[in-house]
Amino acid sequence: MTVVSPPPGLCARCVSGRRIDSAKGSTFWRCAEHDRDPSWPKYPRLPVLRCSRFVAGEVPAGPAQE
Repeated sequence: MTVVSPPPGLCARCVSGRRIDSAKGSTFWRCAEHDRDPSWPKYPRLPVLRCSRFVAGEVPAGPAQE
């Protein structure tokens, strides 16, 4: 069975967005803004269409493992 992840929206183009691929094959998007402000969502609901902390930039190549 193939599980399709929702598109990440702004997270894919944000300097704070981090793609996390789990060992079980799931993909999550983590927001690094949570590290600076714990009240900010660590794993936002996707797709993120609006974000007051969005900063366009290059996302690191390749997924991170967690």
